[in-house]
Order: sequence, then C-alpha cells, then structure tokens
Amino acid sequence: MGERRTWAEKRSEVMSRPGAGAAYEAARIRFELGVAVRLRREQSRLSQTELAERIGLERPAVAGFEAGKP
Repeated sequence: MGERRTWAEKRSEVMSRPGAGAAYEAARIRFELGVAVRLRREQSRLSQTELAERIGLERPAVAGFEAGKP
C-alpha cells in the first residue's frame, strides 16, 4: 500500500492541480446558491414541486439545484 497522508496533505496535492481552484470555487458557489434557494423556499412554505410549477421546471431540477448539482 502507498504512504499514508493527512487530509491536509491530500487536499493540498489536489488543489495544486491546474483548474482545481476554479472548480472548487464554482462548486462552492453552486452549493451556497442551492442552500439559499432551499431556505427561501422553506420560508415561503413551498414544496419543491410547488416551486418547480411556479418557475416552469420539473421537481428533480429544483432538487438538483438545491443540492448544488451542475
């Protein structure tokens, strides 16, 4: 088996790869937007289905957005 590394070492290795920083930032933004949409939807007492109907999407699209999926 290979040498064991700490999480910080592994993260540093992965983040040093070309494009990793931009990909990480894009994922962070998707996640934060998804959380914001979910919180606002819940404050409005809407289900994912109700929100989807109001904005012209299918429920899985709303669920994916809230989960931060691209």
